[in-house]
Amino acid sequence: MKINIPFFRIMVTVAALIPTGQAMAQRNDQDWLDDCRRDGGDRYGRREVYCEIRETGIRRPSSTVTMEGLRNGGVSVTGWDRDSLYVRTRIRVTARSESQAKSIASQIRTVIRGGTVDVEGPRQYDDDNQWQASLYAMAPRKSDVSVQTSNGPITLENLSGTINARTSNGPLSLRDLAGDVRARTTNGPMSISLTGNRWEGAGMDARTTNGPLTISVPDGYNARLEAGTTNGPVSLGFPITVVGRITRDISTTLGSGGATIRATTSNGPLSIRRK
Repeated sequence: MKINIPFFRIMVTVAALIPTGQAMAQRNDQDWLDDCRRDGGDRYGRREVYCEIRETGIRRPSSTVTMEGLRNGGVSVTGWDRDSLYVRTRIRVTARSESQAKSIASQIRTVIRGGTVDVEGPRQYDDDNQWQASLYAMAPRKSDVSVQTSNGPITLENLSGTINARTSNGPLSLRDLAGDVRARTTNGPMSISLTGNRWEGAGMDARTTNGPLTISVPDGYNARLEAGTTNGPVSLGFPITVVGRITRDISTTLGSGGATIRATTSNGPLSIRRK
């Protein structure tokens, strides 16, 4: 049985829980520096904070860009039409004194080997002396990309290749991608923005365990869409056709079909909307 759903909602939820493109957009470096310095070490004045942004890069990196192993910090990779890999590292250090914070920062290095980007620094022995680094990279658009962080956001944009992204605690934003994409976050919202009129490549498989999921689809897009939530409301912002019983799992052909876009959340609302 085919059911045409002009505007189907299950337990309409507050839109405030759904991340927007503006909320996920990266702020510029000066804004970050201002906020980092203004934040300070702690409210009791027992720690000092030191903030710095560094830049590095190489020409003609390997076809695979890898950024893994960050403990506390985010990763952002945007594709561009150049044959170079350019990386900005945002470094934040808190310590018992300003001199200690600067000393710790002087030991932190961003190292690029081929297409592998590592942040190296001193071991963190106690809560009073801490450092974190976030990576913001521009890479050749046609690159295979593998990124991972324990506690921090991941943003991938304007890339085409074999792409793997994983964060334990943090939001995950996927925009204007192509190829074979697999993305996972355990605790955090996930935002997917499709572009063009079809997916170029094998498809996408994206999952968040605890967090809202938002999928933005252009008008006239062609793909096989499979999306769902185990425990959460569903909101559809445009007509779709489904076959069988209506549940929290959506399986439908958009336009003339194509590669499969699969995205799910276990605990969180699902929103599928027009761009």
